[in-house]
Amino acid sequence: MSIPYFVCYYVAMGGFMESAKESLADRYNYKTRFFNDANELKEKIINKTVIPHQVEVQPGRMSGALCWLRCPYCYGKTAIDTGERLPRERYIEILRQIAEGGVNKIAFAGYATDPLNYEYIEDLLQVVRDNNQIFGVHTKLLRLSERFISQVTSSSIEPQSFLSVSVDAGTNETYNIVHGEKTSKAKIYDKVCSNIRRITKARSISGAPLDISTTYLINSWNNQTEEVLKAINDLRNAGSNLIRFTFIQVPRGYQKKDKDENVPSREEVLEYMERLAPIVHNEDGDDCRVLIMDLDSDYETYNVHRSLPCYARFIYPTIGFDGWLYHCSESASPHFRELAIGNLNERDFWDLFYDYDVKDFRRTIKQAGELMDRTRCKCDRKEHVVNSTIRESAVFDGVC
Repeated sequence: MSIPYFVCYYVAMGGFMESAKESLADRYNYKTRFFNDANELKEKIINKTVIPHQVEVQPGRMSGALCWLRCPYCYGKTAIDTGERLPRERYIEILRQIAEGGVNKIAFAGYATDPLNYEYIEDLLQVVRDNNQIFGVHTKLLRLSERFISQVTSSSIEPQSFLSVSVDAGTNETYNIVHGEKTSKAKIYDKVCSNIRRITKARSISGAPLDISTTYLINSWNNQTEEVLKAINDLRNAGSNLIRFTFIQVPRGYQKKDKDENVPSREEVLEYMERLAPIVHNEDGDDCRVLIMDLDSDYETYNVHRSLPCYARFIYPTIGFDGWLYHCSESASPHFRELAIGNLNERDFWDLFYDYDVKDFRRTIKQAGELMDRTRCKCDRKEHVVNSTIRESAVFDGVC
């Protein structure tokens, strides 16, 4: 059984206009974030004039392990590394193609990777900056260079650009346990908080419109009241504009066991929510807005693996760490190779993106759905809401 989402937001008040604060709160309103008119989207898809809302890029290290941590609940836990990569020069070429085609936003993230572990991440980010695109970076923030700090805190970055740091703890000990390093004595949590402060300091000097957010996945190891309060205090003081609490999504192929110590049961989730929600509310103050989004109404979405038909490839296609173009961030790995749109080492981005049959679009979508069923890909909440919204609009009825 999958886990519902409850999201708690802490939005720092200082330096943000009211519209900006509302924008932060709307970030997870997937019904309106990715497209405004389903019929217009349909016409653009059929006429092959559709431009993705964003392209996600998941660069993998050129050598060595994809990730240094061993989080037991990681979505990318079952990822297969074939050793395939895009060379640095090809990545830069592909990013320029994406910008020339009209894409306005690039998100750097990882299925089984961390973009800041990639040796040339600063070079890729510079291309996005030079193209005047909005950027987002999802990271553990374990590696941080002065060049990266300078890039993301430049006063000339595009508004709505953001840095999202996954933390999931309030102490060094808990951080190590949650991230699969139970025997480690390393002070990684302290390092992450310090790195956030370094970026915050640079942002305060430059006045860059960078949104710094932090995320905290509540589980059986880190749900203690004292831990949550300490994390809130530490991350807020470090400069986070948004602290987002959610519950773990079960990774692909994962089987819940009766005494599993990593993933909370449905009953445990409800207990955590009942106990922690009032505490979160009490942290509200003049410099911190608190929002709790109870997404329990979406709980049924996690009882199904995927929402079909799937339109993700037209809205937020993803470049996997292996250099292949995939439908979405949740399938960007070689063990979903059957779903891949194509190899970017061999073909250009827009050549692959528009490579679909509009003469028999019903067959195109049906075949994609069959592949998704066979490979057992799994939608996250974003994919489910977007696909469901398009399906409910009925604009593709009679087409697919």
